[in-house]
Formats: sequence, structure tokens, C-alpha cells
Amino acid sequence: MPHIEPLTLDESDAAKADIEWLASSTGFTANSMLTLARRPEIARAALGLIRAVVRNPDGTVDPALRWMVAHVTSRANGCVYCSAHTFKNGADNGVSDEKLEAIWQFEDSTLFSDAEKAALRVAITGGQCPAYATPEDMRELKKHFNAEQIVEIGAVIALFGFNNRWNAFNATEVEPSVTDFVKDKPHWAPE
Repeated sequence: MPHIEPLTLDESDAAKADIEWLASSTGFTANSMLTLARRPEIARAALGLIRAVVRNPDGTVDPALRWMVAHVTSRANGCVYCSAHTFKNGADNGVSDEKLEAIWQFEDSTLFSDAEKAALRVAITGGQCPAYATPEDMRELKKHFNAEQIVEIGAVIALFGFNNRWNAFNATEVEPSVTDFVKDKPHWAPE
């Protein structure tokens, strides 16, 4: 049970259009945004970052990789809400079931390119608080991505740092459509 109950969509008046925009992308209304709508300026700002960072059609990083980075960061931080969402969003944005199944073995899996491995490694090390991405991690990332792409990868990690903390803090309940998606996929979380 969440610590603060989400509003209904009708009650989220000042942030309703932004919340509806996200729902049109995901197929469901996010409880996290309905709760943030109690402070509509915060909900709109968070949704603005989501729009700019992970749902930007003009992004410089492949959407599938953005969602894998978001998932690994979220799961490494222990956020069940965001890791379930990012797992589903990964599937919805081109991450193959094989990659989703192997995501926690990415270091040793031939399914992942060296570039993906570098980004996922930094998703874990850079996503911790405090971050512990090593200079070697960053050198490896720079072999595969330009400065703009590294900024985008870092923004995904930072965005989900906020989302992970918000949803863990509030004990936000995962929506039924997301729960239905992940419940038959034992590989969505590390063992």
C-alpha cells in the first residue's frame, strides 16, 4: 500500500494533460505520476524529463538501450516499481525477449555488444548513490559513445535515480497491466 494515495486522473487536473500523454505512450496511467500530481508542478517537471530523456524521438541513443540502462539502474537500486516499468518499456521499445532474459548476465553474454556492455556497466556503477563509476568504466564508454550520447546515458541514469527514490519512498503500487506483463517472466529481476 502506498504511503500517499494517488489521485484519480480526474483529480489530477493541473497535470492531467501531461499524465495522459505518458499514458498514451505506455498504455496505462502511472500511479507514480498520479501521486506526484498532488504537486502538479513536480509532476509536470518529472514528465518533462521523461519526455526529454527516455521518450525523445530525437535522442542520440537507441531507445532499446535507453530502456535497458533504465532497467539495470532501477533494479540495481532495488526499485521494484521502476524495474517492472522499465522491463516492460524495454520490451515495448525493441529489446528482444532473449536480451531481457539475459540482461543480468550481460557481461558474459554474446547477445550484448561491447557498447551495450559499457553502458549497462555504467548504469550499475554510475547509478549508485554515491556513484562509483570508475575512470576505466568511463574510458570504455567513451570508446563507443560520443559526448552527447554519454550525456544522454547519464541523464537516463539520473532520471531513474529520482524515479527510483520517489517510488521506493512512497511504496508506489505497480499497475495491474505492468504486473501482468512481468509476472510470467522470472528473468525480469536478478536472482
